[in-house]
Amino acid sequence: MLKRIIFSSFFISVFYFLVYFFVPALKTAVYSGGFWAILHALLGVILIINIFGIILFTLHYLFSDPDKT
Repeated sequence: MLKRIIFSSFFISVFYFLVYFFVPALKTAVYSGGFWAILHALLGVILIINIFGIILFTLHYLFSDPDKT
């Protein structure tokens, strides 16, 4: 369940930043402040946390004992 939440929020934030990069109107809305600036900051934090989480899941997968219950 946690992996599904992390991966889905990661892809949503990546999709947002791709749209932000290619759509000038969204950049203008973020620069003007308000809701879009808060959303931009929130998705940036989510992206950073999810990158860290994916790295931790990968390290756990690589170094955990598969026979351990």
